[in-house]
Amino acid sequence: MDGDEAVGDGVGVVAASGLPARMAVISEQVGGMLEEDPWHLSDSELEGLIEGLHELGSRLTAVRGQVLVDAFNRGFAVRQGAADLPSWLRERLTLAPLDARRQVAVARDLDDPCRATGQALAAGDIGAEQARVICEAMRALPGGISPEQRAAAERALLDHARSLDPHQLVRLAARLREHLTTVDTSSGGDDPQAGGSEAGGSGGDPAGGPASNAAGGASGAEGPDGGPNGDSAAEGDHAGEGEDGDAGGSRGGRWPGPADERMRDPASMRRFSLTDTPWGTTLIHGELDAEGAALLRTALDGLAAPSPGEDGAPDRRSPTRRRADALVELVGRALGAGVVPTSGGVRPHLLVTVPWATLLAGGKELAETSWGLPLPRGVLNRLSCDAEVTRILLDPQGVPLDVGRTTRTIPPALRRALAVRDRGCVFPGCDRPPSWCEGHHVIHWPCGGVTALHNLVLLCGTHHRRVHHDGWDIVFDDHQLPQLIPPHRIDPHRRPRRNPYCQRPPDLVSQFT
Repeated sequence: MDGDEAVGDGVGVVAASGLPARMAVISEQVGGMLEEDPWHLSDSELEGLIEGLHELGSRLTAVRGQVLVDAFNRGFAVRQGAADLPSWLRERLTLAPLDARRQVAVARDLDDPCRATGQALAAGDIGAEQARVICEAMRALPGGISPEQRAAAERALLDHARSLDPHQLVRLAARLREHLTTVDTSSGGDDPQAGGSEAGGSGGDPAGGPASNAAGGASGAEGPDGGPNGDSAAEGDHAGEGEDGDAGGSRGGRWPGPADERMRDPASMRRFSLTDTPWGTTLIHGELDAEGAALLRTALDGLAAPSPGEDGAPDRRSPTRRRADALVELVGRALGAGVVPTSGGVRPHLLVTVPWATLLAGGKELAETSWGLPLPRGVLNRLSCDAEVTRILLDPQGVPLDVGRTTRTIPPALRRALAVRDRGCVFPGCDRPPSWCEGHHVIHWPCGGVTALHNLVLLCGTHHRRVHHDGWDIVFDDHQLPQLIPPHRIDPHRRPRRNPYCQRPPDLVSQFT
């Protein structure tokens, strides 16, 4: 009997100290890994190590989530004298406020409403950023959908998270939200004034609305060369907010560039970022020097003034809403006046790709901007009242039919067809949009190549030079979609590669109809 009790006591001791003991073992092993030099590893061993570390990071994130949920449920932070758990994390771990709120919010989501996502993260099947995007996407879904639809939405996002990076997953989540939105009263799908919040979202959840995604990191991850798909977490977090939403307070100590450079050129501090969110919106954040800010404010001042209604009713828009409306109107006027320089050989304009059935008969497929975000049906109806429609017929794989020309220069109609098919630079891993790309003849014009779809691809300037000078070949698959074959020094087998950013978005209609 005494022996059994001793065993029971021993098991109890092990169970009580299990997590700290395991943490100590992991910490010791990590210390040993840091002391080893990976130079002696073969390429295959190095590949396995990198993948293993990524998987381990995902699993440790899941463990952290379980611990945070337990701390939240037992009121740990309040007993420590903090207002709440995010506040305790901020103080103890010196986290940014948004990061602290996000860690707690995602941990709670993974514990219950997004439990399947939590299980996938714990197994190392998806990364921590994919898990965060799915949690935010589930919070962004319209409130009127059934539990079955919500579960199907999570399964769909999980299935694609294994092959899509976080930025692609954000765009897929935005399409999914738009598919499931039945009442569309704004560009985001929900009433922007509901609950007194312009941003919409989760009705007061500190980590639930689009504004909380300002430090979105992978939700809008910037490309390796500073592309348009988003920006780093450091650039997204606001140092402070003024009364009406202006960035106020400290700049957070971020003064880009050396002091002497700033004195020579105050414009060197200018930055501007666009970050897509699962709500189908785009966050704007940046900084201007005094001259640039004065120019922008002057341009917006008249357009942002309150506009009373016809009956004399006061303008109920907030100052932030009026400034945002003014910025969109200013851009629209500039594009309409034709004073903006050409981009990719085409005069800039709002390009929307609309399935023919959707345009004519209310089909279920979504319209999409040239930047990859879905366009709400109400907005599409408004734009189509005064728009130039160019019909581009596609085959079942989404490839435009050949509209070949006999000139070397790519005409606008063919350029638009290329943008629909390639969706941007076709070089593997490049996220440059069509407007940043150049047309490339696969068989060069002097060698008899024609200016037709089956002989053209879009390449950004950097990769256009690489294709011409580094030995990359371009072929078309059975569906007439471009593939790039690397030179022998990169892949001795010269296996064709496709750019995942050029893939057409998955069909979500069949899963929810």
